[in-house]
Amino acid sequence: MEEVIKELLADSSRKIVHVKIDKPLLPKLGSYVNEVIKVRELASSLKKRGIERFYSFQEEAIKAIRRGENVFIVAGTGTGKTEAFLLPLIERAIGNDKEIFLLIYPTKALARDQLDRIRYYTSLFFGVRVSVLDGDTPERERKRIYEYPPKFLISNPDMIHYSLQYSSSFRELMSKVSTIVMDDMHVYTGIFGTHVYYVLRRLERFTSVNPQYIGASATIGNPEIFASKLFKSKVRVIESKDVRKSPLYHILLKPIYRSKMAETISLIKFCEKKGLKTLIFVDSHRSAEIIKILAKRSGLSIEVHRAGLSRKDRKEVEEKLKRGEICSVVSTPTLELGIDIGDLDAVILYNIPPSFSRYLQRIGRVGRRGQKSYTFVILGDDPISSFYERNPRAFFDREPEPQVLEPENEEIAKIHVLAMVRDMPVNLNNLDKFLREIALVLVREGLLKVKGSFLRITREGIEFLRPRMSLRGVGEIVEIITAEGKNIGSREMPMALKELHPGAIYLHRGIPYLVIDLKKRKAIVKKIPGDPEMITYPLFYTLPEEGKIIEEKYYKGLKIKYLNLTITDSVYGYVVKKFPSMETLKEEILDKEHIYAFKTKGVSLEIQPVSHWSEAQNAEAFHAIEHAIISAAQVVAGLAPTDLGGVSFPSGHIYIYDSYPGGSGASRILYEKIEEGFSVAFEITSNCECEDGCPRCIYSPYCGNNNKVLSRKRAIFILEKIIKVGVKYLANPRYGKPLV
Repeated sequence: MEEVIKELLADSSRKIVHVKIDKPLLPKLGSYVNEVIKVRELASSLKKRGIERFYSFQEEAIKAIRRGENVFIVAGTGTGKTEAFLLPLIERAIGNDKEIFLLIYPTKALARDQLDRIRYYTSLFFGVRVSVLDGDTPERERKRIYEYPPKFLISNPDMIHYSLQYSSSFRELMSKVSTIVMDDMHVYTGIFGTHVYYVLRRLERFTSVNPQYIGASATIGNPEIFASKLFKSKVRVIESKDVRKSPLYHILLKPIYRSKMAETISLIKFCEKKGLKTLIFVDSHRSAEIIKILAKRSGLSIEVHRAGLSRKDRKEVEEKLKRGEICSVVSTPTLELGIDIGDLDAVILYNIPPSFSRYLQRIGRVGRRGQKSYTFVILGDDPISSFYERNPRAFFDREPEPQVLEPENEEIAKIHVLAMVRDMPVNLNNLDKFLREIALVLVREGLLKVKGSFLRITREGIEFLRPRMSLRGVGEIVEIITAEGKNIGSREMPMALKELHPGAIYLHRGIPYLVIDLKKRKAIVKKIPGDPEMITYPLFYTLPEEGKIIEEKYYKGLKIKYLNLTITDSVYGYVVKKFPSMETLKEEILDKEHIYAFKTKGVSLEIQPVSHWSEAQNAEAFHAIEHAIISAAQVVAGLAPTDLGGVSFPSGHIYIYDSYPGGSGASRILYEKIEEGFSVAFEITSNCECEDGCPRCIYSPYCGNNNKVLSRKRAIFILEKIIKVGVKYLANPRYGKPLV
């Protein structure tokens, strides 16, 4: 047995649930470099990097790009996707003054991280310049880019979104773009993906021809559908699967006598002792901050890398890890991308990743230099961990999930129709039906005006756009300001409402702050001396208002709708818990409710209440079913717990909706897989051994009712009847107190 696993098994406070070993497996080889690349300098530069032959997928991509096809390259990390799209473009760039190749990366950091690699090849040829245009580009360099355009321009969606609106020089530069390359395309999903979809449509208004699109990504489940939708063009998918340069040990483990957080600290210590450079992934900034605090108390050298920190702080962490000054970094998904942080030996996953695609992306960060590497997945006392503890092979038997992209997000479309008109006036008659309807709404709201058949933006429209420049969300941004007036970060609505209400404890870089006031777009916080001793969770309720039904169907007699919703969240109090034991100390009620309403999309279920139960007993059942189906969505649809919100009523009405304003497409996948959702929800509830509800089955850390009014047994009674017998649909009015 492998030494590391032996040592893990020697600790009786954990259980090894399952071990899977991936042996080294390289892609199929293609032709020799000299047979594919006829430019001698390029062929020589590849050989200097130890590349004698291409993989077959690289050769296929090079030839397809030369033919001018739209191409989407799907292959594992570190397999040479960059060479596959870059080399044929360099061939085309030599002696060509007419074209610009635009390389788009999801973030500034990733774009600049790739710069040296790209320049390694382009620097061989006089006149084939590469430039980066982003928010950090000095004004002098920007002017040079506009006056003497480079052959390769590297940027990011945020910079393009901004520059199209504010820079005529940038718009003119875009007229020379013939090819658009989008690396790490798996990131363009959900809300961010919808924003980028519209940025591309706006960009196409300025390119002189229909641009050739080239995409590259790690493995995803629906490459052709996803790429065709994002590019709005027919795409050829070139795929290479199952790539691994070195042995990788996948280890599912479960702490027995300690908490999941304590197990994480124990594994970090273990990896440090073994000399393993380690990355710890979490799915929330709060978890990252808590792990740093506990690791610091244990004398471990660890840093945090997450959104909300300054670029300078994140870069400092990356460099420290790369140079070996620290052994461990705890990160939110900010380090899922291909940012160079050096060679890693181990990845610890505090949460089960929200999708198998994301799991593959995270574990792709290790083992690049050919040594043994390890991934540790920590199972906890939550419904999905319990499911995979009972069915460990199911964790690895999954296929990469489809990427979610929802262009018909009214809230995002509003932003980009306004931005599109600001880029350059738009002929109302040239818009498709959906965007035309959005434009007319904006005209009625006074944000656009019509002159002849052309749309123009009003002063009110410009003011509306000003706080909505971020492509990472769609809700209003709340700035976090200290009592001394220093800005330490920001959060987006509706999440900000639940994290930054008065009395909340907010963690920032391991330091606790008390929220003393929440005003419009501003939270005032005060630093709490010492390490955090308490932590807070919001108490809230949700009221859904039904809008237009997009689609509906029946399952086992149940009427299931996919529809537009208006969600109103009201935070009325909070729970104070002792840290780190999470023991509940008290519940506090706020002086006034803090309210936020937004439009989204979701699924509605109408289940007949059990006639011989009281209203309270039906409420317990439907609240538990709502929790169980949201948990099941993680298994059947690859969704994160925070992708969806939910609310139930004792009348049997259950709503499960996209957590983001306008909708992200997440609930659409659940709607399409609702049969599997019910099946997994029944498995989760019926296989627990608790009395009538616990964290392993129906409790949720995001419950606004502090996991009260829940009954596992009543949920089983209803779910079993639906799945095994079926029910008769009877319309009944919605009534009772909402539970979330």
